[in-house]
Amino acid sequence: MRLLHELIASLDLENPTFRPTEIFNESWLVKLVVHQASSMRDQDFPLGFFANSKWFSEALLPTPFRARYRGDPLAESRTNADIVIGHFLVGERGKADIELADEPCQFTVIEAKIAAPLSKDTTRAKSYDQAARTVACMAEATARADVSPSALERLDFIVLAPRQSIESGTFAHQMRKDSIRSKVQRRVSEYAGALDAWYVDHFEPTLDHIDLQCISWEEAIEWIGRERYETSTELQKFYEFCLQFS
Repeated sequence: MRLLHELIASLDLENPTFRPTEIFNESWLVKLVVHQASSMRDQDFPLGFFANSKWFSEALLPTPFRARYRGDPLAESRTNADIVIGHFLVGERGKADIELADEPCQFTVIEAKIAAPLSKDTTRAKSYDQAARTVACMAEATARADVSPSALERLDFIVLAPRQSIESGTFAHQMRKDSIRSKVQRRVSEYAGALDAWYVDHFEPTLDHIDLQCISWEEAIEWIGRERYETSTELQKFYEFCLQFS
């Protein structure tokens, strides 16, 4: 760890020895923000942690569209989530696989963006965008854990992005429930009835209960600053570098 600290501290932005984007990017920014959020007293803010909640980065969420046979043209792999917050187990099936714990209260998934929008499709489904895929995978996680979405006190899919991108409507359409519903319906219809029960029993209750939110980095940093002004100042500077090098 000492060597890593020394390397990062050695970065000279005027004469860098490696690309600044290796440090100043949304992946590191969201880790810094969520790490601070994990010890904030305010649980009401969407990034707030419930008692005994934890976080994990680059988590793999289960998909309802797993392969039925070798070479299945409709199949997809697990979905990579930038951050998961809540009550869950990690690595029961694979090193980064997520499973909800017994009687969970919180299940929050965060997608972090600086310059890019949400992806509009997947390799196997051209109309199946990142928001629809994430919510479907969250529904599958609750199904596998036999958890009713309505039993969760907090069930959120959050996009963290620059305020300007949010206000310009970059994420608005994909983060609408009707958009997500229609895209998952289309994906399910390709299975000729095999996933209809999953859609009714698990996806629809998840979509009904979930909060879909776009929160700006600026708002998140300001929230942290209410308790930790110096930390929020450092986060703001890091965020400005991310914008500069994105």
